[in-house]
Amino acid sequence: MAAVSSTLAPFTTWPWQHWATKRPMMAALSYGEQSYTWQQVSEKVEDYAQGLLAQGVKRDQLIAAITPNSLEAVWLLLATVRVGARYLGLNPRFSAQELSDLLDALQPNVVWQAESVDFVASAQWQHISFEKLNQQHLVPVTWQPSRAVTFTLTSGSTGMPKAVVHTAAQHLASAQGLLEKMNYQQGDSWLLSLPLFHVSGMAVVWRWLQQGAQMAIPAGGDLEQELTKVTHASLVPTQLQRVLQAQEQNSDDISTSSSSLSLKEVLLGGAVIPTDLTSAAEAAGIACWCGYGMTEMASTVTAKRADASNGVGQVLPNREVMVKDGEIWVRGESLCLGYYQNGTIFPVIEPELSVDQLSTDAWFRTRDLGEWQQDELVILGRADNMFISGGENIQPESIEKVLLQHPQVLQAFVLPIDDAEFGQRPVAVLATKAALSAELEQELANYMAKAVTRFKCPVRYFTLPSELMARGIKISRAQVQSWLRTQ
Repeated sequence: MAAVSSTLAPFTTWPWQHWATKRPMMAALSYGEQSYTWQQVSEKVEDYAQGLLAQGVKRDQLIAAITPNSLEAVWLLLATVRVGARYLGLNPRFSAQELSDLLDALQPNVVWQAESVDFVASAQWQHISFEKLNQQHLVPVTWQPSRAVTFTLTSGSTGMPKAVVHTAAQHLASAQGLLEKMNYQQGDSWLLSLPLFHVSGMAVVWRWLQQGAQMAIPAGGDLEQELTKVTHASLVPTQLQRVLQAQEQNSDDISTSSSSLSLKEVLLGGAVIPTDLTSAAEAAGIACWCGYGMTEMASTVTAKRADASNGVGQVLPNREVMVKDGEIWVRGESLCLGYYQNGTIFPVIEPELSVDQLSTDAWFRTRDLGEWQQDELVILGRADNMFISGGENIQPESIEKVLLQHPQVLQAFVLPIDDAEFGQRPVAVLATKAALSAELEQELANYMAKAVTRFKCPVRYFTLPSELMARGIKISRAQVQSWLRTQ
């Protein structure tokens, strides 16, 4: 199904320079008590770009940034784009071995890591320093939206993550399509609450650049406090729940000095979205959106106002979606250039497809299962997650959705274990509000017995290990499966 096509208004220069000309004194970026106009943003990016050139960074080189979100990380990202290089964000929570393996696989030319990161990259990589990023050098690179600018790792739900390559034009097409639905305008501020090493965080930056609005970088660990200062945010349901609960407590406490929420719209993702949560948010004046997306498509592909249906909405402008033999295929202006491997960008198109399909408008096979229900896309799960138990096909995501509707369950993974009689049986690995006691296990077993067919009921329940929960916004299913094998 194709979305209504949009006419992109192309930038004739770097987006921050465009807005510096159009809105030089308008607020653009904030970090704690610091704030920058578009003119100041443009000047900062130019300073950092000159510094990169002074340290020998060249066009098409790859800069790996091992850092949480910060003001410096944003300057580095934009300066990297400005000099024609490519930005790769790496999760600072990865282990030293994982980071070393990724650096060995991706072979960046330059590495920068935040002072807060314990990992020390090998001396074989050139390191850059922000203390030197204030030089006077001509930056000869001109605005070319078709140049590769970012390498973003997939979530790695099955094995080693891939580096997905996008151009500025693809990021802007993704941003523009979503913002035909969501109302993010001049004067609004979007919180960069998701990491730049994940496509959902990178997408916030490009929405900001597309609209010439404002972006806020969290300066501390208090997300609820940061959300009182912005109009837009990308959140998971549990974060929104905590925000609403905090505001309710503050309204009952006449001694509190906490500000009221200024949130107008949130983009929710990452889990089943409870209807009572979105109803409470809407009652507080917050429009809740949900959708479906992927790294290869530079984030969101379909979206809608969150409601009680199981669907993920309609196709956004600049994208197309097709369901072929039960699998979801996508294409459009936001589809990536390809995967980066061994110094080469390989197309994401299936190698077995015929030559006439290997074109810029070819379809990408997502391996997600889905169907159309009343012009709305419904996600059924991953084709490679399905397993067979006693001759019955089990799609674990359908069981996880039921588990997540239980009030005690925060996160759920349903995985197969070997069984002599049935071949494989499902077990559940859970994050729960209360500790997973024998009483709670029995309560969950009784709940699932009434909610799903018998062969879909988990035969055992495990607690999701904290070390996996601390790694980022999306937990790797493959790592949960690997941990389960040790139990």
